[in-house]
Amino acid sequence: MTDIENRLRDALRATADTVDEAKPRPLPEHRRSRAEPNARGAPLRGWVLPLCAVAAILVMIAGLLGIRQLVGEPDRRLQKVPTMPRFLFASYIAEGRSSSRVEVHDSRTGRVMDAKQAPAGMSFEALAAAGDNRTLFVFAKKRGAKQCRSQIMRISVSASGKIVDYRPLAGSAMTGRVTRNGAIAVTEDGRKLAYAIEACLPEPTPQQSAVNGRIGVIDTATGARREWRESQGAGDSRLSWSSRGDLLFFVRSRVEGNAYTDFKEVHELRSLPVTRAGGGRLAQVSHDIRHIASPRAYEGVAAYPDGRRVLVFEGRLEAFSGNGEPPTYAPEADRLKEISADDGRVLRSIRLPDGPFIGSEILKVDASGGYLITGYGLVDLAKGGTAIQIRGVSGFFDLDW
Repeated sequence: MTDIENRLRDALRATADTVDEAKPRPLPEHRRSRAEPNARGAPLRGWVLPLCAVAAILVMIAGLLGIRQLVGEPDRRLQKVPTMPRFLFASYIAEGRSSSRVEVHDSRTGRVMDAKQAPAGMSFEALAAAGDNRTLFVFAKKRGAKQCRSQIMRISVSASGKIVDYRPLAGSAMTGRVTRNGAIAVTEDGRKLAYAIEACLPEPTPQQSAVNGRIGVIDTATGARREWRESQGAGDSRLSWSSRGDLLFFVRSRVEGNAYTDFKEVHELRSLPVTRAGGGRLAQVSHDIRHIASPRAYEGVAAYPDGRRVLVFEGRLEAFSGNGEPPTYAPEADRLKEISADDGRVLRSIRLPDGPFIGSEILKVDASGGYLITGYGLVDLAKGGTAIQIRGVSGFFDLDW
């Protein structure tokens, strides 16, 4: 071995002796420059950045869903939550020392907010309220057995329930009378008013429900009027509009039989398309939805706003005088039925719990279609359950809200 090789071997051994296998070797330390950020934030970024990314994705998803709802479902955004109307309107005929009047009541407390006395010699009878719960119309008739002149009055109510306007409705002066509540009805927008009247004299015979009965519709802005006449001694009552004002629902009553002891009164739930011109007989121009016969009768009709369903109260005959007085019926709490306006099918029966009856057959639906006035109280159709008793209102001729 040469001298050079010996020197290289000795140098290698000397280098190997400096290595200690048990001593750890630290990683080279990185010397950061002044331009580099502090490395202490690195652990924080390790979990903050992923969370920020997830949050951004959730925001994007929420935004997309919101845009879809705005574009694809505008009706839900515009839909209002139905609330019970604030005011009840009641008409009273003159009795004893009490004069005929119209009262405005708070629907929750029954408190009288304001009242309008009928002019001397007049009587307020059937009434109907528009969908704004601030405009109502009342049938005013001359008092007296030989008086048969009538007119419909328009009443406006302020937001606080005070009567601020009272005037005759143009085109509403007529000769005739109403014999039941629900004889007038107004559309939700207040533009069309319907009435059902009959002749004052002669009185109906036992084989007649009415004499010269007719239904009319008045344009409340212009006073233009159309009428459809009855036949077969039939009479009409229980008027109710669809919200669009194209269909008028009513009950047509007629007597079958030739003797007082052998008669049958037939009650027909019908719809009248009022888009056509007036004239013609009601039996021919209206649609017979469903009919029942005595001893049963319709004691209330309330059309849903869509005009495809109708709520009816069915009652049983209690008394019939035969001397021109209307028959007396007793409504039954379990006879509230929802009827198809197309074919008369019973879609469902609604049983109202037993409760105090306020003494008048009433069935009126509010503009939302969610609340009813009945003879047993105020009913929330969505919630169901016990009818809320109507406070401070009794002995009235007609009631609406």
